[in-house]
Amino acid sequence: MGTGQRANASRIGRLALASVVLGPLLAACGAGSGSSGTTLKIWDYSAEQTDLHKKVAEEFHRQHPDIDVQWQSISQDEYKRTLPLAFQSGQGPDIFYWSDNGPLAMSQLLDQKWIQPLDGGSALPASFTKRWPEGSFINGVNQLDGKTYGFPLSESTFWGPGYMFLSKKVFSDAGLDTTKPPKTWSELSSTCARIKARTKAYCIASPSKDVDFQRIFYALASGTYTFNDWFFDYRKGTFSLAEPQAQKVFAFIQQLKKDGYLAPGTNDKNFSRQQFASGQAGIMMDGTWLPPVLTSLGMKSSQYSVAAHPVPDPGATGALWSQPDGNKYWVSAKSKQAKAAWTFLNWMTQPDGYFAKEYLQGGFGTLAFADNARYITDPAIRQIMKIAERPGYRVRLPLPVTKCPDLVKSKAYVKAIGERPTWEYEAMSGALNSGSALKPEAERIVSERQKTLTDQLKKEAAEGLKVSPACFTFPDWSYTSDYRSAK
Repeated sequence: MGTGQRANASRIGRLALASVVLGPLLAACGAGSGSSGTTLKIWDYSAEQTDLHKKVAEEFHRQHPDIDVQWQSISQDEYKRTLPLAFQSGQGPDIFYWSDNGPLAMSQLLDQKWIQPLDGGSALPASFTKRWPEGSFINGVNQLDGKTYGFPLSESTFWGPGYMFLSKKVFSDAGLDTTKPPKTWSELSSTCARIKARTKAYCIASPSKDVDFQRIFYALASGTYTFNDWFFDYRKGTFSLAEPQAQKVFAFIQQLKKDGYLAPGTNDKNFSRQQFASGQAGIMMDGTWLPPVLTSLGMKSSQYSVAAHPVPDPGATGALWSQPDGNKYWVSAKSKQAKAAWTFLNWMTQPDGYFAKEYLQGGFGTLAFADNARYITDPAIRQIMKIAERPGYRVRLPLPVTKCPDLVKSKAYVKAIGERPTWEYEAMSGALNSGSALKPEAERIVSERQKTLTDQLKKEAAEGLKVSPACFTFPDWSYTSDYRSAK
């Protein structure tokens, strides 16, 4: 077979695969509100919000009869496979959800030619931008060259990982009180010992399959040092899985497993959540998004409590991170319904609008553009808000793109984390299950990622970009306080 034939066969193969993967999603896109005029397709992976999306689509259509909204949600894993194929085959949505790479999401999506600016790149009205706190729109994060591409959906104080969920039944059966949660690592071990001795439940439902391992690691590591969701330490300007703090955290998790305090098996998050919801485990570490998932599994907020994550016995020397990564809904570059997309997003983000009220009152999380305290009634999410409001529980990370604006054109960091994206989790899951040391593989991962980052930055600097490793290094920043630029 010649080169042309191979290329043609490859193209046909990709299109065939796209039709197989996209088929169920496209067939299910009838969840709209009656066809008339423009049809606007929205995709995301918040399956627990399907009923909410249906009501939102119907209400928007009632107010805008000329626009029919078809909002479809599928599982996260399937979504990550389906969306790229959709863009390749020209079957993509008009609006899609994407939050990978946090503050670098926009530059990544622009590089992939997946997105276009809101309202065709026109200057957005103040009535829109003033819905968010000052500083929410940042050049290089959701704006570029005077155009706005995204907006913060979820805020960064309450939203995120790092909370401990406690089953009231399991704690009661063990003679424990969820109003007195374990606050330190040793107290967590003592609590687990009691649950193991006095109940038939496991102590901690802790998924360890691939990236799901992040749930327990993020919660426990955040008491020792502060890093982002790619194990990058901005104080040192390096990937950090090989650092002594990270090794200490992993060793503690290994000890929990050795003592029989972690539910057995290499489970994914869905399995572990079901274990917790059904009373098979007393504790689960997870994020702000868990309450609506537990509700969908039949577990009411009254059946569990939420607490802060435990910290090392000497006290916290780190915190959970906060960064401008709430930009999650984007308008597809090839969408022919850009005006309708803008009309919908402008309507959706009204602080006192239908979406905000239904989303918050339905207990689906927190929003960056609405009054969360006013509308949220779910007791679990209100507990989360109270925890996160504590000084130093979540701190703002440095933002390299504000130090070096040319980073918006750089591919260095995305390339560094793009090589085996789940490598850290593969290493931790493997070491956890085998009982072996994590450090040798962690050092190899850090070395490879750091080399890629440094080499690519050097190459880009030679091509004229004002970038260097110093862009990612903030030695004067403290792990336990918000980063504040000297400027």
